[in-house]
Amino acid sequence: MDIKDKHRKKLLEAIVYFASNVKNPTKMMIYKMLAELDFRHFEQTGLSVTNSVYVAFEKGPVPKKLHDEITQDKKLVFPDDFKEALSVQKEEFVDKKSGKDITKFTILPKRKADLSVFSPRQKKIMEEIAFIYRDSFATTASKASHEYDKPWYKTIKKSGLGSVIDYLEQITHETPVTKEEAKELQKEASAFKSNYNG
Repeated sequence: MDIKDKHRKKLLEAIVYFASNVKNPTKMMIYKMLAELDFRHFEQTGLSVTNSVYVAFEKGPVPKKLHDEITQDKKLVFPDDFKEALSVQKEEFVDKKSGKDITKFTILPKRKADLSVFSPRQKKIMEEIAFIYRDSFATTASKASHEYDKPWYKTIKKSGLGSVIDYLEQITHETPVTKEEAKELQKEASAFKSNYNG
């Protein structure tokens, strides 16, 4: 399995894990938990888990490639390699406060997550995130991702909605990895990928 496949497998298994361990695994909630996983791991190691690129949408960080791949008009469609593990339940309703039509996608696991693809650190971070958000709704999780010191907020302030969120925004003077170390780790990971994946 090459590096790209490993990252994709981790992305799938993280979604299965989160969908199995929170009460409200909506598409936006899953996006928020994936971002939390990647940014927390980056903060500790200088590397993300799923290798996703996140974009600052109005409601929070969105894994761009995954979002583009599964979102088709007003549908959520999983690619073939995700269909054996996940299904989706669609619900349409009118928001009582705004009067807007809302489409909610709940992601349902078809099997248990294969946690063997994750390191002990990655599993621990996933467990912490699932524990924090287990009873939450996407709106509550949204508030957490919108805190002023979070990368989503910093990106909105610097570059506006729709901008790519720089992982380096997660690094502060209190994190175990410095920005310089994180940049070096990113370069090494990129070189490794090009050498071994062509």
